[in-house]
Amino acid sequence: MYKSGMVKLQYDSNRQFKITLPKQIVLAKGWRKGDTLLFEIDRGGNLVVKRK
Repeated sequence: MYKSGMVKLQYDSNRQFKITLPKQIVLAKGWRKGDTLLFEIDRGGNLVVKRK
């Protein structure tokens, strides 16, 4: 399992919250620019990110 450092939740001028995904995670998942990602919350309350 890949473990990364912590990331900070950002809040921008458009009143949106944002996070930056570490490059190592994106590469490990094989994601590319333009991929559509789905965000879900599982029964344990964990955030799950999947490529559509």
